[in-house]
Amino acid sequence: MPGFFREHLRPLAGSAGLHLLIVAALAVAAMRWTSPNPPAQLAIEGVVVDGRSLPDSQRAGRPKQRPEPQPEPAAAAPAPEPVPAPDERRKASEQAEQEAALRVKAREEEAKAELAHRQAEAAKAAEAQRKRQAERDAQSKAKADEAERREAAEADAKRKAQAAAAAAQDAKVKSDREADLRRRVAAEAAEEEGAAAAARSGAVDEYRSLLSQAIERSWIRPPAAKAGLECTLFVSQAPGGTVVDVKLGSCNGDQSVRESIVNAVYRASPLPPPRDPRAFERRLEIVFRPTE
Repeated sequence: MPGFFREHLRPLAGSAGLHLLIVAALAVAAMRWTSPNPPAQLAIEGVVVDGRSLPDSQRAGRPKQRPEPQPEPAAAAPAPEPVPAPDERRKASEQAEQEAALRVKAREEEAKAELAHRQAEAAKAAEAQRKRQAERDAQSKAKADEAERREAAEADAKRKAQAAAAAAQDAKVKSDREADLRRRVAAEAAEEEGAAAAARSGAVDEYRSLLSQAIERSWIRPPAAKAGLECTLFVSQAPGGTVVDVKLGSCNGDQSVRESIVNAVYRASPLPPPRDPRAFERRLEIVFRPTE
């Protein structure tokens, strides 16, 4: 309701003012029609006589009189306005009311048309704003999708590059491992072949006897050692004869004897080199038989 009054305030104010003017006009007309007619004014006619026109006999002996001022003609009374008949007044009032109603209706129609026009313009503006917003949203979404696709492509390329690098690294490690294995196999084969050749030539037996003598020289014989002592030793040595590890196999001595023999191997390090380099072995099996 407040919106309706704001939209139709001007037409309603105009209609009210027009009705007030009509009522005022009718009241003035009624007052003139009911007021008595003014009394009729009588016109007085007069003749002005000039003394010069009189005969000399009449003018002689008369005192010279001053001419009297002529009265100004009376202003004609305004003619009374014709008072319309009651039927005519009623028809005029009805016609005025109809015209006022038509003007009010026309103003209302004009206000409605203007309101409809404003609403249509507002709807058009809202639709245009919605379309612009939809376009901006579509552009933002397209940019976000493109950025996401670009990031996904970069991430995929990075993963592929990392996988390729890892595969290349694995291939290199595998190749290096295989090459190292081939080198070791070849070295072991050469070592075995050299050992076999040395064994055939008696250099291995000579080398083991040399090692057994070096160990016996470093052995501190315990009191519990008996005649006929025989112990098998598994010795690991580095190039140059440095003893890396010693394990004791079968042995007919007690614990003190066994420990004394292991300590003797470590005291003998570095072990003497063989006369024939082909007889050198990293892992040795030595049968320790001390002399009596």
